[in-house]
Amino acid sequence: MSRTEISISMRHFPRFLFLLSILSLCIALPGCKDDKQSANSYPPAPVTIAKAELINTPYYLTAIGTVKAVDSITVRSRVTGYLSKIFINDGEYVDKGQQLFTMDPSPYEASIGQLKAELASDITKYEQAKKDYNRYRDLVKRKVVSEENFEEKRLDMKTASDEIAVTQAKLNDARNDLKYCFIRSPIDGLAGYVTPTEGNLIEENKDELVVINKISPIAVNFYLPQKYLAEVQKYSSNNTLEVLAITEGRDKPETGKLTFIDNQVDTKTGTIWMQGRFENDNHALWPGNYVEIRLKLYDEDVIRIPMEATCTGPEGKFVWIANSNNTVDMRPIKVNRRAGKLDIIDNGLKDKEVVVSDGQLRLYPGAAISIKKQSGNSTANGPETKSGD
Repeated sequence: MSRTEISISMRHFPRFLFLLSILSLCIALPGCKDDKQSANSYPPAPVTIAKAELINTPYYLTAIGTVKAVDSITVRSRVTGYLSKIFINDGEYVDKGQQLFTMDPSPYEASIGQLKAELASDITKYEQAKKDYNRYRDLVKRKVVSEENFEEKRLDMKTASDEIAVTQAKLNDARNDLKYCFIRSPIDGLAGYVTPTEGNLIEENKDELVVINKISPIAVNFYLPQKYLAEVQKYSSNNTLEVLAITEGRDKPETGKLTFIDNQVDTKTGTIWMQGRFENDNHALWPGNYVEIRLKLYDEDVIRIPMEATCTGPEGKFVWIANSNNTVDMRPIKVNRRAGKLDIIDNGLKDKEVVVSDGQLRLYPGAAISIKKQSGNSTANGPETKSGD
């Protein structure tokens, strides 16, 4: 081959390489083959499936609530004196009427003894004044004594009678003071920290002895946006609404009833205060705890799918429908709301339709799939809720 021929061949070599690369790309691209051949060239995508289910489901509004004792009593002494005996421990559950403390009763016992003696003396004085009055009443009739003398005796008897009443009142107060020395629980409840120790001087109605909270039943306060007020009023007008309280560390929610709706909306936050009451026999709800509240309004039939099955594309929400021939199709859906780990579907799905809940990344319309497992029924994922935020 001559030098000239080699030069011409080398000049056309770049064009040859370009055409060769284009040809290779066309061979590699699935679009350069027919769809059926392309689909068969990929192995089936492993996926997890789940069924869309039409289920009668409670409809809940959710909020964050604060647990509050129905009754909270701060125990104080009604008399001044020294604390002689403590009968309870910190954090102990107490019954109504149970003795908690004893104040030193000796000063009040002495006062009662003294007042009893005074009362006996007053009664003696009154008896004598009464005799004098009766005697002067006869004498004044016979004109032996003047009307003025008779009036003095009447006043003496009246004064003696009043002194009896005053002393009797003092004696009753002293007896009450003695009774107040023995301090008992006014309610059933849980005692807090016992503040004083034995021997402390306690002032009347001032020094705090212990706080007792009634925790069975117990209340939970929560707030909902005002936009839900009409719904709550509608469904609570003829029925007592159920309230669930979900606490950390507990698998099962506590069930109570809606007992209070405030008579005005908070103008600063646009929310309205509500309260649920719970029997709380197991003491699962504790004063001051934050809990998740679910207020049940009604029951309805809804289509539910696991939230993992819902995908988001440029045109909105969609799911991959698993066909009987182990291929998939894309289906647009309308999601009403998310309820825990479930999506509530308004449009796009029917009962028992099968959707892909995991493995969507490799899917395209008509793609072949292999089912590696089926997720559990959506009913296992908990009740439907609507956020009160």
